Amino acid sequence: MKVVANIDFDGNCREAFTAYASILGGEIRAMISHRDMPGLAPGISEDRLDRIVHAWIDIGDQALMGQDMQDFSGRSGYSVTIAADSVEQARRIFMALSEGGTSLMPFEPQPWSPGFGMTMDRFGVTWVIDSPAAD
Repeated sequence: MKVVANIDFDGNCREAFTAYASILGGEIRAMISHRDMPGLAPGISEDRLDRIVHAWIDIGDQALMGQDMQDFSGRSGYSVTIAADSVEQARRIFMALSEGGTSLMPFEPQPWSPGFGMTMDRFGVTWVIDSPAAD
C-alpha cells in the first residue's frame, strides 16, 4: 500500500509539478489536462481547457498527485512532508522550495532533528522538510 498526498492548485499545477520534479529528483508519470480529454470535458470554457485534471509524480518510492481546481476557493489545512536522507539533501530541498515563497520556520537544528524547516512555496503549498536524527 502507498499513501499519496493530493494537492489542489488554481491553474499552476503543471508549473508546480515540473518544479517539484526538478527539485525533488522525481519523474512525472501523468500530466493530463481537460484539453487531453475532449469527450470528457463538456462545458469547460476555452480558458480552462489547459487546467490539469490529473498529475502524478514519482519521487523515489513515494508519489504526489495534483490537479487544478475549476472553482478554487482557497486552501484547506494540509502540508507535504519530505523526510530527507541527509541534512544536506534536506537543506537543498528546503532552499529550492523556498525560492519565491515564504519561509514559515527556518531550516535549522531542532531537538528531534539536525535539520528541520517549514516553507510555503511560490505555488501556496506548505512543505515540512526534515532530516534524519543523528545516531
